[in-house]
Amino acid sequence: MSKVQIIHDAKNRPAYAVVPWQDYVRLAGDDAEDAALLARAMKSRGEEKFPARVINRIIAGENSLKVFREWRGLSQVELATASGVARQYLSQIETGTRKLGAAVAKKLSPPLMISVEALLE
Repeated sequence: MSKVQIIHDAKNRPAYAVVPWQDYVRLAGDDAEDAALLARAMKSRGEEKFPARVINRIIAGENSLKVFREWRGLSQVELATASGVARQYLSQIETGTRKLGAAVAKKLSPPLMISVEALLE
């Protein structure tokens, strides 16, 4: 098995193991490949899934762009660089000074790995 990352709990006991996808597929067998294919099919039909913590933050009124950006572990600078949208503009969208439009959502969608529709909802 190649590079495995062990994540420990608060008592320093192993809690999770992060393995490369190829190793996971080999260990999990056909179920892993089926899950990956199902996820791709759902996304192609526009049926994206997000963790409950992401949805709960958006429902609570947090800016969806900021929530998605943080969920993906990106700073404003990283997202700006990846999308070609100025960091200041991203900040203004996240603080509500500016509204997110379709043209900018199309630029932000790929680095955030979510659909334009999810950003605009």
